[in-house]
Amino acid sequence: MHIERFFVSGLAQASYIVASGLEAVVVDPERNVDGYLAYLAKNGLKLRYIFLTHPHADFVAGHTELSARSGAPILLSEAAPATFPHGDLKDGDRFTVGAVEIEIITTPGHSPDSICVCLFESGAPVALLSGDTLFAGDVGRPDLRDLEVGTRELAAMMYDSLFHKLLRLPPDVRVYPAHGAGSLCGRQISSAPFTTIGEEAATNWALQLNDRTRFVEAMVANLPERPHYFARSVSINLRGAPFLSDRPKVTRLQPSEFEMLEQEGATILDVRLPALFGQAHAAGSVNIGVANPSFSVWTGFFVNPDRPIVLVVEDEEEVERAELEFARIGFDHIAGFLVAEDLQETLQITQVGVRDLPAALEGSQRPIILDVRSAKEYDQSHLQGTVNIPLPWLLRRIGEFSRETPLTVVCASGYRSSIATSLLESEGFTRLTNVMGGMNGCQTANVCDSKSHRRSSRRILERKSV
Repeated sequence: MHIERFFVSGLAQASYIVASGLEAVVVDPERNVDGYLAYLAKNGLKLRYIFLTHPHADFVAGHTELSARSGAPILLSEAAPATFPHGDLKDGDRFTVGAVEIEIITTPGHSPDSICVCLFESGAPVALLSGDTLFAGDVGRPDLRDLEVGTRELAAMMYDSLFHKLLRLPPDVRVYPAHGAGSLCGRQISSAPFTTIGEEAATNWALQLNDRTRFVEAMVANLPERPHYFARSVSINLRGAPFLSDRPKVTRLQPSEFEMLEQEGATILDVRLPALFGQAHAAGSVNIGVANPSFSVWTGFFVNPDRPIVLVVEDEEEVERAELEFARIGFDHIAGFLVAEDLQETLQITQVGVRDLPAALEGSQRPIILDVRSAKEYDQSHLQGTVNIPLPWLLRRIGEFSRETPLTVVCASGYRSSIATSLLESEGFTRLTNVMGGMNGCQTANVCDSKSHRRSSRRILERKSV
């Protein structure tokens, strides 16, 4: 048996091909299925089944297209109200692929229709494809399907699935989760590509809470913000996404066409690097740079998929990358793109380098420093006198500031702060500065900590022991 992992870094999403002999299965395919088909063809494998561990919320899967192009049936929990052609799975169902036996373990908790796929060799369990139920270092959130089943009820289901089912597997069973570090489907997911049942039983924070009440309370406390597109992705996955290979090519717009779409209320999304956006951009545009792996996540937070989207790009390579990242979260309505050099009227947002930051904060006109990192990042170290509003909460809290208030915005690198300044500008804020390089740059360059800046560093940088 061989398990091949496919990983989408921005969404921290893992899918798998399990091969034995000349047969294979795919588990949790992403939207772009070309990689699976190429792997199967290269290795002379016949695809027998496509398993979904659940209808995912954080990405749109490619199961219907993969099924159509391979002829393999799609299998998922009988509890999932899927409307595409599929086979229903129930607890204990078994399949044979080559020399491998596959057993289905129903594990509701992250969703009411979650399953895990357990692999057996010579009659013994050897690997578990755990979906979003069990991660390396974490377990799945119970609040992503709470419109169907309450969060507390799902958390209680999760307890039963983990303690009464998965932890009863042998400790040496390898665990291959559907997500790695950075995914919003958990809170403390490790970057390890796989783990074991024994390792998780010993070290996973959630699995130390073996009292049911304590476990449920921990599962529903301090949950991260979830992007608006999550519920929409579940709906798309339940009916099956349109085939990615059928999507028409996004066309280049003339300035007059761009202006017309702008007037009709299209979202203007500038996907260039923050520095380029700061130099010149269209009024009302939002900057989410496509070069960053987190592009699709932040797009899901701030872009309405029900409105036409117009891209502003540096070159056509950015268009191709943005198309794929959009597709992975089900954003298919891209009205066209404009190359930045064709912009007719532009605005600027002041950019300040980390070496110039201490001087920029001197004087009687000191701006408010707005830190848009997560609360956890902020607690580890931050500039003195700053206001912390994590980026996902920004639009809900902008009423705390006057539109004329000078705001200097900082994050870890300058990426999230550029998103923030573009959002603030589109809401009418006029005195904005983005800190290029962010806190990472400040600390790497020793701007705040070096002896030559000791006086400023006491005033500028605060650290908390962790």
